[in-house]
Amino acid sequence: MKQIEVLIDAPEKAKKLCHILSSHKGTFDLAKGRYIVDGKSIIGVCTMDLSKPLTLTIYEEDDMVMEEIQEFVVKGR
Repeated sequence: MKQIEVLIDAPEKAKKLCHILSSHKGTFDLAKGRYIVDGKSIIGVCTMDLSKPLTLTIYEEDDMVMEEIQEFVVKGR
């Protein structure tokens, strides 16, 4: 399991991240505090406050996922 901070501050970015995560096996959660949604669900992701970084939990580590989501990863946290 791996947790990283991601920023998806636009609806287009939310759609792209969900598409990337959906193309991989495994479970991905996005969380802010106690509020957790399925990272593959565009509806769930769009209910989040996208103006601030979210915690992405990757339950099955996959180097390909990390490469594909680099544009969303918050640096220096």
